[in-house]
Amino acid sequence: MPLAEMTSYSRVVVQPQSITQHELNWLKERNISVFAYLSVGESFTENESSVAKNPHWNSHIADLTAEHWQQHLQKQAHELQQRGFNGLFLDTLDSYQLLKPNYDKAAQQVGLVNIIKGLSSTFNKHLILNRGFELLPQLNDYASDLVAEGLFSHFNPVDNSYKLTTENDQAWLNEKLHKAQSLGFNVQVIDYAKPQQRLAMAKQIIAQGYAPWVTDGHLQTWGTSNIQPVPRRILIPYNSNVKPLIYTTVHLKLATMIEYLGYIPDYIDMANTPLPKVDTSLHAGIISWTTSDQFYNAQVIEWLESNLGVVPQLVLGELPPSNKLLESLGVEPFNLPSNGPYKLAAMASWLKGESTTAPAIVKPYLLTLAENAQSLISIHAEDGTPLTQGSKTKYGALIAAPWLIDTLPMEGSNWVVDPKAVLTKAMGLAPILAPDTTTLSGRRMLTLHIDGDGFTSIAHFAGKPYAAEVVRDEVIKKYKLPLTSSIIQADIEPNGLHGADSPKLEKIAKEIFALPYVEVASHTYSHPYFWTALSGRKEINKDDTDYGFHLNVPGYDAIDLNKEITGSINYINERLAPKNKKTVMMLWSGDATPGPKALELARDAGVINVNGGNTDVNADNPSLSHISPIGRPERDLLYQIYAPILNENVYTNLWHGPYYGFKRLVETFEITEKPYRLKPYTIYFHFYSGEVPAGLDALHYNIDYVLARENTPVHLSQYARIAKDFYFSALAKNTRGEWLFSSKYIKTLRLPVIFDVPNMTNSHGILGVTAQGNYIHVGDEIATINFDHTTPDNQPYLLSANVAFSNWQVNGPVSFKAWIEAKIELKNARSCHFISHMGKRFSGKTFGNTTQFSLPAGEFYGYLNCARRAQ
Repeated sequence: MPLAEMTSYSRVVVQPQSITQHELNWLKERNISVFAYLSVGESFTENESSVAKNPHWNSHIADLTAEHWQQHLQKQAHELQQRGFNGLFLDTLDSYQLLKPNYDKAAQQVGLVNIIKGLSSTFNKHLILNRGFELLPQLNDYASDLVAEGLFSHFNPVDNSYKLTTENDQAWLNEKLHKAQSLGFNVQVIDYAKPQQRLAMAKQIIAQGYAPWVTDGHLQTWGTSNIQPVPRRILIPYNSNVKPLIYTTVHLKLATMIEYLGYIPDYIDMANTPLPKVDTSLHAGIISWTTSDQFYNAQVIEWLESNLGVVPQLVLGELPPSNKLLESLGVEPFNLPSNGPYKLAAMASWLKGESTTAPAIVKPYLLTLAENAQSLISIHAEDGTPLTQGSKTKYGALIAAPWLIDTLPMEGSNWVVDPKAVLTKAMGLAPILAPDTTTLSGRRMLTLHIDGDGFTSIAHFAGKPYAAEVVRDEVIKKYKLPLTSSIIQADIEPNGLHGADSPKLEKIAKEIFALPYVEVASHTYSHPYFWTALSGRKEINKDDTDYGFHLNVPGYDAIDLNKEITGSINYINERLAPKNKKTVMMLWSGDATPGPKALELARDAGVINVNGGNTDVNADNPSLSHISPIGRPERDLLYQIYAPILNENVYTNLWHGPYYGFKRLVETFEITEKPYRLKPYTIYFHFYSGEVPAGLDALHYNIDYVLARENTPVHLSQYARIAKDFYFSALAKNTRGEWLFSSKYIKTLRLPVIFDVPNMTNSHGILGVTAQGNYIHVGDEIATINFDHTTPDNQPYLLSANVAFSNWQVNGPVSFKAWIEAKIELKNARSCHFISHMGKRFSGKTFGNTTQFSLPAGEFYGYLNCARRAQ
């Protein structure tokens, strides 16, 4: 279900059997009305009410007067209402017209009206009628909308052909539709066309005064209305029977750059899911990257071949045994013997990556450049024979192993090629507005979170305090920044590992959770070390572990996921959290690779989950191959959100020292900032950082480093919501060429270099753009971004701030929460000032076109008053 693209609309129609309850609830949480398709006049299953067959669709026409059929429809409607649908789309209303003359037409019409009246009562008139023109005067009090097909085109399912309607047919239908409008119906027209013709036809429908929807004849692809989606999904097939997604190279290495460019990795597990029909309205390309020769079965090869020329394809690593695919992507088998040693002959200059030397070439693919192809990588055999290892054509690109990632002992991995160039220049992905998860109000986000490990450790400070006390006093209370803190239940509860000290330990936890800038999280009951084993992805022998499978809690021998997740959350809520707070996050422990059951339990408990990933890049090897993507999908809307950057454990040799090693976190900050800002500032640590002075000093060093730079501090839960919403945000364009962006939580769009800045006066739902012109600040859940500068644009707008705005309107209400003194920069705002709800006025200092404001920390409710036109 393409939920992301649905967020651009206020109402959607779905096949009820094709949407899960979680998907339905998700749409309703975003105030999207969901209508269920219901066939009133036909069924694909023959039953006692069936009286004839519709040969065009191989369906059975029902007797609308039959009590059995009427009860069947009413029962379906009741079940759909109980599921939570907002209304019904009623199809096949005119099917009774296909019955033979011996059927009483008037009786069929009476039956149809009675059916619609009953359905209208169930759904409070929230019905969309598909045609039914003869009966509309009797139905305008029972339905709100009317849909008609075929104003400008029609589709023949027999030969899959599209035909334009005649002028006479258009005139007839227009008369019916105008009559429906006069009766009070909202009218929408569904027409059918090939993808490249849909926008033009939608404009024709709009010109006639109707809402358009232009799609394919089988209604299998996304249609065009007054807006058209910008395709962002990159289809990535994999086979979990060969390798789980979490271990695939395409996820671990390439997904980070796919997401940076604004595209969504759409992973398809061939072990459990049929390969989908490619929809050019949704899908921007296909990437196939495997390191296993078991991957390319007949099914995936046929799918890739059939989609050549539909969307760009990128084939990486092990190559498919398909001459058609290889030749289409630029190479042909070279059938003469060729011997090494082999040497790099040429690589496209724009393709070169991080490696300074070519990888070891042991057994290259014996391929030569095909006609009409561009060579990207070529090598020479010992006798000088040229062999092509990378190529590009109009269909996409191909790069063979080992010309992607080079891994050297003691040095880690490096990109042999530039991953951004592979996706943009080789594959051909277009530059788009990129939903951004690193930046808020123009500044890099800052998150802090603590895993519960080491809470009970005795620190090497005077008085022998617990490490949790040191962190509480020297970090949490000192900086008063938004921070997420967790505990391990068995570590501090009365029946746990430190039962005698439990009263003291629980008191410390309560004090931490009660602090106004701390949000509450669980780090599980017993700290499972190997979630990958719990999910069945990998077998691990207990004898091969250093500490077993979890903390050695007396009487707790087998891990119980309910106890680890739901139980630990309940313990915190009932015994530790203040009355005005609840647990909001689950911070995964150990290898932090939860399976779908664990993710489902966290979701059902109402918490967001974070941790895992492998972003620990440092100056020793500043490679993009060590930066993880935003997160990982599982079934039915389940996502694991990775920790943006890893914790001090990996910077201190697994806490064996040097304990000041966590200071190298600033290297990670710098590498994930330039050349691409890939992660927010994240300071993620354990309570055991408070055990020793060097660990505490490293925390101070890292926090002070960030505070000396522009940042916007937020709770980890806010970052996690933003991160997850990356996969559910949508881009579109309207018929005027404006961009639309839809997201519940993402408030930043990154502008590609080739884009101009928006026209703020003509845009809607955005707060401003940074002075550098690289980030747009989004205010509304659906924003319209206009880039036409033919009209003046001199209204005040936001350049940057260190706060997240909950409300923003020039000459209107403004609200935000400032964790530290608020710093707000506006453009064209010389005459502007903020006025608090208490009447206090805050003026700014102007430098050129920039006006800087400083407001005290705390909640601000008030107005931005710009009485005169800014100069």
